[in-house]
Amino acid sequence: MDVAATAAGWLSFLVTAVGLGSLISQASAIEERLDPFLNSRSREFLGSWFALQSSSPWYRIKKPRPIGPVIFARLTEGFCGYNVIDVTRIPAEKLGKASWTAALAIIHKPGARSFYSVQSKESYTLRSPHNVQSDFEGMDTFMIDMEREQAGCLAQQEWASLATQPLTRHGSTTCIVIPRTTLITMLILVNGRQMFRYNDASGHRSSYASYCGHFYVNWPLDGAATVFFAPHDSHSQSTDVYPPFFPVRVDKCIQMVAGIVTSPTSLFQCAFAGRKQPGTWILEYQRKGFPGAHGSRHLWNLMGGKVYEVDFLLARRLKDDDGPPNNSVVLQLPSKDVQKDWVLRVPKAEEEILLQALDYLPWSSMSWSIHRGLRDILVTYAKPTMDQYRKSLAAKLKSAVSDHSLTLVKNGWNPAFVSSSMGDIAANSVMAGEGNSGDSVRVVTAAALLLWDSQPRSGLDETKFWRERKHAGGGDEGLLEADAVIALTKVFVLEWSIDFDYQMYHDLPSELLFR
Repeated sequence: MDVAATAAGWLSFLVTAVGLGSLISQASAIEERLDPFLNSRSREFLGSWFALQSSSPWYRIKKPRPIGPVIFARLTEGFCGYNVIDVTRIPAEKLGKASWTAALAIIHKPGARSFYSVQSKESYTLRSPHNVQSDFEGMDTFMIDMEREQAGCLAQQEWASLATQPLTRHGSTTCIVIPRTTLITMLILVNGRQMFRYNDASGHRSSYASYCGHFYVNWPLDGAATVFFAPHDSHSQSTDVYPPFFPVRVDKCIQMVAGIVTSPTSLFQCAFAGRKQPGTWILEYQRKGFPGAHGSRHLWNLMGGKVYEVDFLLARRLKDDDGPPNNSVVLQLPSKDVQKDWVLRVPKAEEEILLQALDYLPWSSMSWSIHRGLRDILVTYAKPTMDQYRKSLAAKLKSAVSDHSLTLVKNGWNPAFVSSSMGDIAANSVMAGEGNSGDSVRVVTAAALLLWDSQPRSGLDETKFWRERKHAGGGDEGLLEADAVIALTKVFVLEWSIDFDYQMYHDLPSELLFR
């Protein structure tokens, strides 16, 4: 009797367990079909972020929402906490369908040392070289060892330490939420420029090309603003002859797009006036005058800058009865009317500010997304001197490539490219006078750095060439010391930089959905 009762009890328990398991399985299957995030949980969608998703126990019917990273970028915070980041033109890992996975595959922590596999199933390993100088003091650079391997995945998620956020459902896809300051910062980090901008009763649409891909912004009327990023499909690791990684400084990129030049060793901070209407104007230096400026002041505030600390070069229109200042420099600058120029007179005191700004230009291995007023004024003022030294600079850089080819190869440049093409590209780019090729800028700046290797990299942001040459009454264009090469190369970077609409924040809400 006891045996029969025990058997009946166990049988009842077994039937109940099987029944409950069946109900849970059926409920889970139904829940899975109704899951709005069903297509957003796969490795195909999330890429390397698939491994960071939280697992759900078998008895839990409703699955937790998938998660993505919290991406933030501002002047005061850097990109996700890093002021110096490494950028790759080609994504450095296998991507998911979510475009924010592609964005995090081109922007990296400084000194990333992981194995990556890319869509072409080629991986490159970063190894610390012997006696190779860093691009900025305190940073590591790495020798690039290209090697093929079979299909694989990212060994370790590089940005796994970021805070996470639940994905947000939007239409047929899911997104992460980013502030507009993050989008603007990402655009200028990868040398973005506006391709088209369209506003009408249906909403706002715009497209931005960059060195690393295209950004598309769509903000329909009465809807959420979305961002989509598509990396380039015109480049591959097997055909790219440039080092995969190059350093970018967040604070300097934001300063240049806001039209501000700062000194690394003094309190010098000066903002430039924007492009003006046709007419005659005079440049006036205003100590701590940036709070009264129009235009980039708002962006500087938005990014966390302190406008009350910045001096300002104001362009004031000259009236008909105003006499021109004595011994002023006259600059013909492009105006808002593309058919006409505007005339800017620069008095002696303001000319000294321009000389300081030229010597304090920050170093960059990539062209800037830049404030057009700053670029117009400094490039036009420096042009006579640049033209005087252009041939000598071109010859100097071409010779440096030939003399230091092994150093370039150690730094990741393709050996065949270095020996056959790099010197000519550097020289021809300098002689061209202007352009918009990021590749050419990387070639010229890499050649210029070869002549600075024996000196501290911190000195790249402050030269003496412009002030000393002016006060010495000129110089010999045949004699170019390292300081002169760096100073002239920084102006070359300005010549090849791209205008950026620093008031684009007017077109964006405070938060956007990154698809």
